[in-house]
Amino acid sequence: MTLTEMKVFVPGVPAPQGSKSGFVRGGRCVLVESSKKVSPWRAAVARAFTGEPATGPLRLFVEFVMPRPKNLGDKTAPPMDVRPDLDKLLRSTCDGMTGAAYADDSQVVHIIAHKRRARPGETTGAHIRLTPATSGGSSS
Repeated sequence: MTLTEMKVFVPGVPAPQGSKSGFVRGGRCVLVESSKKVSPWRAAVARAFTGEPATGPLRLFVEFVMPRPKNLGDKTAPPMDVRPDLDKLLRSTCDGMTGAAYADDSQVVHIIAHKRRARPGETTGAHIRLTPATSGGSSS
């Protein structure tokens, strides 16, 4: 599908894709995701995209809205320099988009992403926007 712009909001708590745990079954090494929250998050991301996957090079913009600690009250949250790691949130989200938003995450050639705490009363999740990458090396 030729893409002009695709915007979705995926509600829920974004789950980082971290380490895998390994064990041997039947003489073979088996790797499983160490967090049980990753699969449901990836499935929620995939469900948010409808229609045919986009083709060609893409630019990805993601804003992760993370749970707000109760002790913040109505105060403005400081920058979120604690776990989960932004790159691990991106990994699980991009994997969830594979086959739904685009054929393969190798199509993503430009990413702008950040994470922040939810504002009072705001739903947690991820605001995702995909646009075509029309020129190489553009920073905007």
